Amino acid sequence: MILLHASDICAQTHMLELGSNTDKYNDVVVEEVLRCDTVRLESGETVRLIGVRAFGNPARKKKISRDEYGFVIKEKVDLEVPPEEQALEFTRELLEGKHVRLEFDAVQKDAGYKTLAYVFLIDGNTFVNARILERGFAGLQIQAPNLKYARQLRDAYREGRA
Repeated sequence: MILLHASDICAQTHMLELGSNTDKYNDVVVEEVLRCDTVRLESGETVRLIGVRAFGNPARKKKISRDEYGFVIKEKVDLEVPPEEQALEFTRELLEGKHVRLEFDAVQKDAGYKTLAYVFLIDGNTFVNARILERGFAGLQIQAPNLKYARQLRDAYREGRA
């Protein structure tokens, strides 16, 4: 007797769909950062970063100011700003409006039908999932069978905790 949860079947179905068309994820643009572990692409698709778990929702959202060349205008660091908000701001500066490449692992959809991916900035090939962890802005959440970059994510998390 084999028991499968509906979410497992859904994830396997989407894995087959994504697996056959991953080339479309070689260069996509991040439209909005929802949390430090979740982004929305220009296509409207929601993507969760594998191995990254946001600490919580920030209390308020701030707009990023940019100069005439498109660079982020950094505000003075406010020591009263909660870590969740700092994490969100860091991730926004890193990803919003940027071209990224998505890599997938064994399970490509979560129970909420969000795409699960490793995110790499095209400019510089920065491994975003690890960068967020090494800065201490998120918790580590590694779940089998998505173990492709588990070692790098653990190392980044240890560095962030130090």
